[in-house]
Amino acid sequence: VSTQSTGEWWIASGGFVIKDINGKEYFQVKNHLMTHEIQDLEGNKVAELVKKKMAMRITFHLYTGEEMAERRATMNLRAMTMKKKAHVYLYEPPYPTREDCTDLDGMKPALKIKAENWGNWIKESKIVDGETGEVYAEMSKSAAKEELGEAGCKTYIMTIKPGVDVALMCMSAVFFNVAMKEEGGGAS
Repeated sequence: VSTQSTGEWWIASGGFVIKDINGKEYFQVKNHLMTHEIQDLEGNKVAELVKKKMAMRITFHLYTGEEMAERRATMNLRAMTMKKKAHVYLYEPPYPTREDCTDLDGMKPALKIKAENWGNWIKESKIVDGETGEVYAEMSKSAAKEELGEAGCKTYIMTIKPGVDVALMCMSAVFFNVAMKEEGGGAS
């Protein structure tokens, strides 16, 4: 799915719905033990984020296509004390399958997700181009809290640059939130 961004998107933790700034719903995310599904509003699976069982870093694969068999991206968390970052590697066709080994040799991250910790939680983070550093999306908990009051404590507002793939940005944000929870870095 390639839904192009027109502005701000709301992302809340848990099983949730992704909406645009006008409240129009676009995707819903269903959380399971080792997977997170992104579905269209009719409940059809658009993508699946699956945790890799044996990895040195917290790593997830993003699958799409028929029967969710095509690996489109590998995402891994690189956590340090005060700064958290993740790399998103995008594959070219022919896409690897679920049975293929994860081989990132020679690949450069297409996207990087960067955040700084304040206490035990992430307040702001950015999704940037892996080479140029151009900002594609910014996620803000403080903006959500400002907008929604205490109801915004477990919500992010994600502003996505126009023309950028919303589904990829949303799945990258979901990955980062899940990885931060597992790492103990304080995502909601």
